[in-house]
Amino acid sequence: MNDCNLVYRIPGASWTMELPAERLRTLQSHAQHRGWSKETAGQLYSAAPGSDVVRVDAVTKLPARVATRTGLRLDIPAIAKEREAFFEQGLHCLGFWHTHPEPVSSPSSDDINLAADHAKAGRVAFAGLVFVIVGTASAPDGIGVWVHDGTALWRAALEMEPGTTRLSSTAILS
Repeated sequence: MNDCNLVYRIPGASWTMELPAERLRTLQSHAQHRGWSKETAGQLYSAAPGSDVVRVDAVTKLPARVATRTGLRLDIPAIAKEREAFFEQGLHCLGFWHTHPEPVSSPSSDDINLAADHAKAGRVAFAGLVFVIVGTASAPDGIGVWVHDGTALWRAALEMEPGTTRLSSTAILS
């Protein structure tokens, strides 16, 4: 399914997020398929974050200060610098992505806390922070999408056809 665009919907949201095949391939190229693979992270950008269909127009990889198989510390000044550069190009940061070493991943408590902190900090600029976790399984199963609204982390449902969903939409308490 790497040649298909994936479309996700958050419960109660009037918008969907489109993850084009090219961006999906970029994300999956960082999956931790080997025992020695380290966690990788990056940011997601869109040219039109306020539209009915929010398309992921760019996926980046962020430099890590420290990275292990199950965690990493990012270079915060590099994150801010990257966001400024992309904003000058008309792209807005939607949120973060990172890898997990299992086939189908779910957010750890650290992930939930990080998403909550960033969602609360950016609440003036946007309604939620997109949070993608890349597992080792092929898409769509290996791609998990959530949005944190500053209060709760919501799992996005993968739409197979307009109006139908493949995954259930549930909130994970923050």
